[in-house]
Amino acid sequence: MDFPGISARTRICAVMGDPVEHSLSPRIHNAAFAAAGLDFAYVAFHVTRGDAARAMAGVRALGIRGLSVTIPHKLDVIPLLDEVDAAARLIGSVNTIVNDAGALTGYSTCLLYTSPRPRDRTRPRMPSSA
Repeated sequence: MDFPGISARTRICAVMGDPVEHSLSPRIHNAAFAAAGLDFAYVAFHVTRGDAARAMAGVRALGIRGLSVTIPHKLDVIPLLDEVDAAARLIGSVNTIVNDAGALTGYSTCLLYTSPRPRDRTRPRMPSSA
């Protein structure tokens, strides 16, 4: 069976969590990859509590390009990473991991759209030009 758009060069990204079967991330990311013309595929990995270390070893060994991290692994992955960005250190959790040739860097995107007022959460705040 041939899968259009999937080749030996296709890069893999994923969401890992428990549960993860309900996630819309594969549908959203695959649509974005296709629209951008990127040779990537996004899948969901069911990784149970306590298996984060084995999952990170798999990410490194298989060359998985990136991960979205969800419950229950956002804290557990931190000591398994080579680097953790300042926002993730501040928050104390990681929700995104990028694999650069086996070096895993953790990020938290939670602060990107955080605002003290709910009405401001619908769009990013732009810096003032003054």
